[in-house]
Amino acid sequence: MGEKELLEERVLSPEEFVSGYQYITEYLKEGLPLCDVLKRALKYFEDQFVDSYCTIMLLNSKRTEFVNGAAYTLPDDMLENFLHIRLFDGLGTCGTAAVRGELMVSPNVYNDKTWRSFANVVQPYGLKSCWSVPVYKPGTSHIIAVFGVYSKYSRYPSQRELDTLSAYNELLGLIISNYKIDDDGEIEPLNNHQQEEVDSKTLYAESIKKGLENGNIYPYYQPVLTSDGEELHGVEALARWEHPEKGLVPPIDFIDHAEEYDFIDWLDEVICRRACKDMKELMDQTGKRFMLSVNISAVHIRKQDFADRIEAILYETGFPAEYLAIEITETSLIDNLSDVAVTFQQLKNLGVKIAIDDFGTTYSSLNYLKYLPVDTIKLDKTFIHDVDKSPIDRRICKTIIQLGSDLDLNVVAEGVECDQHLSIIQDFGCHIYQGYYFSKPLTLDGWKTYLEQF
Repeated sequence: MGEKELLEERVLSPEEFVSGYQYITEYLKEGLPLCDVLKRALKYFEDQFVDSYCTIMLLNSKRTEFVNGAAYTLPDDMLENFLHIRLFDGLGTCGTAAVRGELMVSPNVYNDKTWRSFANVVQPYGLKSCWSVPVYKPGTSHIIAVFGVYSKYSRYPSQRELDTLSAYNELLGLIISNYKIDDDGEIEPLNNHQQEEVDSKTLYAESIKKGLENGNIYPYYQPVLTSDGEELHGVEALARWEHPEKGLVPPIDFIDHAEEYDFIDWLDEVICRRACKDMKELMDQTGKRFMLSVNISAVHIRKQDFADRIEAILYETGFPAEYLAIEITETSLIDNLSDVAVTFQQLKNLGVKIAIDDFGTTYSSLNYLKYLPVDTIKLDKTFIHDVDKSPIDRRICKTIIQLGSDLDLNVVAEGVECDQHLSIIQDFGCHIYQGYYFSKPLTLDGWKTYLEQF
């Protein structure tokens, strides 16, 4: 929005909110099609906003393009120009709001480069400005639609307009998320089986939260070694869930749910705090020093206060920052790289190390090394698994290890499971390893026993 401040106006009163809520949901109660319900909502907002025309653009399941649009006053054929085009190809404030997940404003669409390819779409209708906000699936960080507001005047949104839309954002998300959007843009109500599946996932997410509350989700520890496994480099904390009925549940069965239902930051902090506490006590008892690596979701690390939270954990536990490494999966870094770079620098200022997990699995690998202050790259185990059989995997491993060496980075080989794996990567110049060949992830007591040999 630049330096221009929003106009200060009164916020929506409770009475106004209730009145608007009843107006928007009236069609929903009557069982009318989703498109009619959304147009009903758009009429409400146009009545509330000054000289404005409102739209709702629905994203496909992969959140890569708009597949359906609804408007009240503006003609539908205008919105058709925005459908089935990749978000990264412009699409003005609507596309940018979907990509960045925040309010975007173009007070003059003809002077805004994000509108360069689409200014001709709005020009016939005399539209000069647009602002857009993302609509989220309730309880998650998943963007499912974008609300766009157009005007025939060059202007910024007022604070009242922003507050009004914010008040109903969750209602819009709830309406939209209760329908299925297929790749052709068709919208259909969920059938009974799909609704049961949604209900089942919601219950499972609640059981994960209960596991966190009860302390049943905690770290296991896998050694990271060097010098043929004779010297200790560090340890990685890996989340495990001790389920009262299912036993030990691996992270693959609950991490995605924590991200989808937007409590991954809670889970990450539980694991990080517990691991820092455990390892600080162990360091004090043994006098030994070693790196502690903790996996963090990209959903969590993109939040503005992430570095502050890590600093608080270090203060609470007394764990030395220089021995903490934050690991983030490479594939999750594709979006919002600039935001991640700011957070990484904040962590570096604390003294915390940065590691890129699963390195080499995306085309953006080199960009991460160029723009992010990285200390360690972890060679993905999919390359190690067949390094003794596949010439291609050997060449990939050799190239990445040499790259890390040239850039003065630590390179850790994950998934080392046999003598051949170890011998080959050593020949390539990698001397830090992790995998079942040395040890599976251990309980805290198991890790204490393992540590005694060093």
